[in-house]
Amino acid sequence: MASSEPDFSHMSAGPAGSGAGAPLQNSTRYLCAAAYLDDPFARKVIKEFVQEDSRGVVPSFGFDLAQVIGHCLRARRMRLVRDGVLTLVILLGLALDVTAVLSVLLLFGVVTLLFYVAEAMRAGGGVWSSGPVRAVLVGSLVVFGLFVVMQYLTGGSGSSGDLGFGGSGDFGGISGSSGSGKSTFASLLVLVTLVTVPFGYRYLVYGTLRKLGPGSRESAPEAVGERVRANLARVSAAQRGNITLYSRENPFLGSGGIGSRWARAWSIALELDRTARGDATGATGEGGPPVVDPVELHRAVHDRLIAMRDEPPTNERIGGLMVDWHVVARGECVQIDRPVEPTGQGEFYRGGHPLIDRDRAVPYSRASESAIEAIVRHPQADVRCYQRVTVGTQGQAVRGADGRVVAPAQYQDIMLSAFLYLAVEGRMLYAQFVVNVVPPVREDFRIVDDLPAYSTAMLAGRVVREGGLRALAEGVLGPFRLVRSLVGLVAEEVLAGLGRAPTAFIRYDYGARISVREEAAESGFRTFMQTLDADKYINLIERRINESVLDHLQGHDVDVTAYREQAAVVLNSPFIMNGGSISGSQIAVGGAGATIDQRQTRPPT
Repeated sequence: MASSEPDFSHMSAGPAGSGAGAPLQNSTRYLCAAAYLDDPFARKVIKEFVQEDSRGVVPSFGFDLAQVIGHCLRARRMRLVRDGVLTLVILLGLALDVTAVLSVLLLFGVVTLLFYVAEAMRAGGGVWSSGPVRAVLVGSLVVFGLFVVMQYLTGGSGSSGDLGFGGSGDFGGISGSSGSGKSTFASLLVLVTLVTVPFGYRYLVYGTLRKLGPGSRESAPEAVGERVRANLARVSAAQRGNITLYSRENPFLGSGGIGSRWARAWSIALELDRTARGDATGATGEGGPPVVDPVELHRAVHDRLIAMRDEPPTNERIGGLMVDWHVVARGECVQIDRPVEPTGQGEFYRGGHPLIDRDRAVPYSRASESAIEAIVRHPQADVRCYQRVTVGTQGQAVRGADGRVVAPAQYQDIMLSAFLYLAVEGRMLYAQFVVNVVPPVREDFRIVDDLPAYSTAMLAGRVVREGGLRALAEGVLGPFRLVRSLVGLVAEEVLAGLGRAPTAFIRYDYGARISVREEAAESGFRTFMQTLDADKYINLIERRINESVLDHLQGHDVDVTAYREQAAVVLNSPFIMNGGSISGSQIAVGGAGATIDQRQTRPPT
C-alpha cells in the first residue's frame, strides 16, 4: 500500500537548537556577535538568506541560523544609522564651507590610507609584518602625509592660489576674515563627528554584545517587513531538515571546505556473489547469491552508531553524536516537462522539479523515509543519499565515583561530520566514506564571553584601545558605505518585486552557496589538543562504520575476506585522500573485484 506522506515536504515550524526562551547555544552567541563585528560576514548572510530568498538552507548543527540572520539585519540597521549621520554631517559641513571641510577630509583620508597600509603589511606576513619594519614605513608615510596636508592647508609657499584655497596665513581657508566663524564651525563639526561617531558606534555595539554573554536569552529583534519575516520562518524550519541543494562544487556544505587539510575520503568495492563458504550459494541454500539490501545495511550502521551515544555508561558515551540522513542534489534544477526515463520513451514528468515547491518557489527541506529508501536503492540517480554522522566535541564533565563534580565541561565547538554512501550495483557493494572537520568559531567573536564582566569605564577603554586607526578610518568612509548599503536595499526590493518566480525559468539555481558556520570559523585549530580530538573521533567513527558493515555482510553469508583486507589498509595506512587533492593510484587488495582508492597522506599534526 502506497504511503500517503509526500516524498518531499517542508519541515514544520518550531524552535531550532535552543527552545523558545531557553539560553542561546554558544555557537549561536558567537555567530550573532560576528554579525556586528564583521561587516562582510553580515552582508554575505543577508545576501544569501534575505535578498535571494529562494535558496536552499544548509542544515544547522549546534546553532540557530534564524537568530544569526536576525542579528545581521539589526547590525545592518545600526550601520545605516551610523553612516547616515556621518554623511549628513559631512554634507552640512560642505554646505557651510567647502574648503575647510575638504581639509579635514583630506587629513582623515591620510589616516585611512595609513590604516589600510598597516593592515596589508600585517596580512602579508614575513618581514613586512614585523613591528619595526611596519613602524618605520608607517612612520615615514605619516611624516610625508602630514607634510602634504600642511602644504595644502597653508597654501604651500604662503602665496594665494598655490596649493591652498586661502591666502597667506590661512589654515585651509580658516583665517581672521569675516567668514572664520563659519569655517571654524564647519571644520570642528566634521572633525568631532568623524571622531566621536565611529567610537560611539563601537561602544553601542559592545553594549549590545554584553547582552549575548553566557546563558543569554537575548532574541534577535523581529524583522521589518512581511516578506522577510516569512522567509526567516522558512529558514528556521528548513535548517532542521535533511535535504541540501548545493550551488557550487561542495555537496557537503557546512561540514568544512573540500580543500581543507582535514578533508578525508576513502571507498571500498566488494563482490557480493561470493559466500562465506566459498561458493555462489546464498544463505538460504536456494542456489542464489547473497542478497544485500543497502537500506537494511544503512539501518544496521545507524543502530551501531547510535549505540555509541546511548548504551555505554555516562562517562563513556559520545554525547555530541547525531546521526541523520543527508539527501543532496545540485542546486541547478531543471523545471521543464521532460521524459521520466533517460531513453526518452514513456511518460513525461510534468511536476517541475521534485525537490522544489512550485507554489512557494523554494526548495523542500525534508525527505520522507519512503523517499530516502527509494533514493538509496537507486544509486545512479542525480539525487544522492548519505548517512550523516555529526560529532560536536563540546567537552564532558568529570565526576568522581560518588557523583561529585571534579571538573565541569568546557565548550570547544569543533564539529566533525562524516558521510557514508552505500550502493549495490551490478552485484557489487560500493562503500564511500567522507569526513571533514570545521574548526572553532573565530576567537574575536568570543568577545561576548568577556564583555558582561566589564564596567562602563572598562568598556569605554576597550573601545578606544581596539578602535584606534580603524575607528578613524570608518568615519571618512561613511558616505561610501551608505551608498553601497542603499544600493543593496534597493536591489533587494527590486528583486522581490520583479514578479517573475524562479519556477518560471527552465533552469534555476536554488542551491545554497555558503555555510554560516564555515564563514565564521578559524582557519585551523588553536591548540594541538583540538587536532588530537579531531583525529580521535575520525578514527572512532571510521572503525565503528567498518565493523558494522562487516557484521551485516557476515550475517548475510557474504565473503568479507577482501573487505577486511581493504579496511585494514584504510584504517592503518596514512595514504588517504586529503585536502581536496588526489595522488597515488588504485591498488588491488585481496579477492577478485576488491579495490581500494589510496590517496594523499594525512595532514601533519
